[in-house]
Amino acid sequence: NLNEAGSLYGAIIYQKAPIVMRQLETMLGETALREGLRQYLRNHAFANATWPELIALLDARTDEDLAAWSRAWVEEAGRPSIAVEMDLERGGIRRLAFVQRDPVPGRNLTWSQRLQVALGYGAEVRTIGVALHAPRVEVPAARDLPAPDFVLPTGGGVGYGGFVLPDGTRAYLLESLPSIPDALTRGSALVTVWEEMLDGRVAPGDLLGMLLRAVPGEPDELNVQRMLGYAQQAYWRFLPPEERHALAPRVERVLREGLAKAPSSSLKAAWFGAVRDMALTPPTVDWLRRVWDGRETVPGLVLSEPDFITLALEIAVRGVTGWDELLKRQVMRIENPDRRARFAFVRPALSPRQADRDAFFATLADVNNRRREPWVLEALSYLHHPLRAAASEHYIPASLGMLEEIQRTGDIFFPKRWLDATLSGHRSSRSAGMVRAHLAQLPPGYPDRLRRIILSSSDLLMRAAALL
Repeated sequence: NLNEAGSLYGAIIYQKAPIVMRQLETMLGETALREGLRQYLRNHAFANATWPELIALLDARTDEDLAAWSRAWVEEAGRPSIAVEMDLERGGIRRLAFVQRDPVPGRNLTWSQRLQVALGYGAEVRTIGVALHAPRVEVPAARDLPAPDFVLPTGGGVGYGGFVLPDGTRAYLLESLPSIPDALTRGSALVTVWEEMLDGRVAPGDLLGMLLRAVPGEPDELNVQRMLGYAQQAYWRFLPPEERHALAPRVERVLREGLAKAPSSSLKAAWFGAVRDMALTPPTVDWLRRVWDGRETVPGLVLSEPDFITLALEIAVRGVTGWDELLKRQVMRIENPDRRARFAFVRPALSPRQADRDAFFATLADVNNRRREPWVLEALSYLHHPLRAAASEHYIPASLGMLEEIQRTGDIFFPKRWLDATLSGHRSSRSAGMVRAHLAQLPPGYPDRLRRIILSSSDLLMRAAALL
C-alpha cells in the first residue's frame, strides 16, 4: 500500500542497514559476500526477491548460523544492551568481558557481531577484534595488558547496541576525548558518549561541557559538524532553561571564536549556523542583526538569499524589538517569488502574539493549507521553537489527532516529519504526558505503523522529560 510506504521509513532504514551489511561482510568475508550478491542478482534477475532468499543463499557459504543472525538483526525489533566489564589488578587488565542483554523480557536473543575494541594509551590506540557470539564473552587477548585510559567497544565504528561503558572510561572520555589520536575513534567515542547521555548515565551539562572543550581543536570536519549538532540538541532539548541561560555566554564565545578560526567555507557555514541557531544573549543576537542588515560581514563566508531568510526568522523568533519591521524588510529583499511566498506563509508562526499563532495553527486543519508541506514543516518548527515551548504545548494533542488524516492526504513521508517538527522543541514532563495520554487512548483499529511513528518522533522528548 503506497499510502503506508512512508511509515516504513526512518532513521533505522538509513542508519541500521549499513551496519547490518557491514556485519554480514565481516562474517562472510568481502569476496564471499560479493560473489553471493552476484549470484543472488543472477538468480532473481527481472523478478522479485526477498531478504530470506539472500540469507539462505549466503548461509551455504559460511559456517555461521545466518538464519539465527538474521532473526536477531533483521526480523525482530530492538537492539541489545552491551555492558563492558573490566577488572584491573596491579596496573594491568585482569579480565575484560562483554555482557549482552536482550531488552525484551523472555525473548533472549543474541546479536552476533564482530567488534573492533579500542584500548587507549595516551597517544596510542590499540585494537582488539572481539566476536560477540554469546550473552557473555570474555576477551583473553586483553588479559595482562596495561590498564588503559579507556575501553571503547565501538572503536571501529561498526558496533550495534546500547553500550554501557565502565565508569573510568566514561569519566576519561568526558574529560579527554580530544586527546584520542585518530578521527574515527574520536567520532565513535563521541557517538557512544552521546548515547550514554540519552540513557541517563551522563548529565547533559557534562556532555555539553565536553563538546565545548573538544570542538575548537577538532581537525576532522565530519566530527566538527557532529559535535555542533550534538551541542545544539543538548542545549535546547536537554538543558533546563536556567542552566541554558547561565551557559549561554560561554557557548556563544566558543562558537564565535570557532567561526573566526574555521579554515574553510564549509566549516564556517557550520559554525555560523550553530551561532545563529543557539544565540540567546543580547550581544550575539545584536551581532546577528548587524550581519543581517549588512553592517557586519563574516570573513570567508558568503551568505545567500536563503541564508538571510533563515537569519531573519531566527532573529524574529527571539522576540527582538522591531521584529515585525525586520520581517517586512526581509520580504522586500527576497527576489525569488517562491521563497517570497514561502516566507509569507511561515511569517504568522513567528508572531510574538499568541492569538496570531493560534489562528495560524487552526488554518492547518484545512488540507488545502497543508499542500506545501516543506512550508508547513518550517512554520511548525518556529511555532514549536524551544523558546516558545510552554506556549505551544496545547497544539500537541490536536497535532497527534490529525495524524491519520495527514497520512491519507499528504506525502508518504509527511506524517513522520509533521510529528518531528511538532515535538522537536519540547522537553517537559507535561508534553511527554500529552503524548502518553494520546497513545493510551488510541482505538483498537488504529494503524500500528502510525503508532510506531508517534513512538519514534517522541523518543527524544521522552528521554529529555525523564532527565528532569
